[in-house]
Amino acid sequence: MISLLAFGMPAAPEWIVIGILALILFGPKKIPEIARGLGKALGELQRAKEDFHREITGVPPLPKIETPPGMRSAYSGDNPEPEVAPSESHPETGATPAKEPPGKTS
Repeated sequence: MISLLAFGMPAAPEWIVIGILALILFGPKKIPEIARGLGKALGELQRAKEDFHREITGVPPLPKIETPPGMRSAYSGDNPEPEVAPSESHPETGATPAKEPPGKTS
């Protein structure tokens, strides 16, 4: 008996035939449900693999860090840079803001 792995991964024509067969067998409404279930199963398998690896290597799991209610996350993208008054300097670099040329308004 010849192993399927001896032939390698299917190329584009084979994937097209597989896709057409899947449409015929399951129908266009069932395929997204099957794909969603397959994605959830693969995610669960990935988590189980990571848990197994952590248990074998002895690495403790990373703690979950949640943003307290009422506060914005620093990584959410909607957190603007703090504004610096013209007379103040930046707390980390000590740089002062550039002055606008005369006559220019913002």
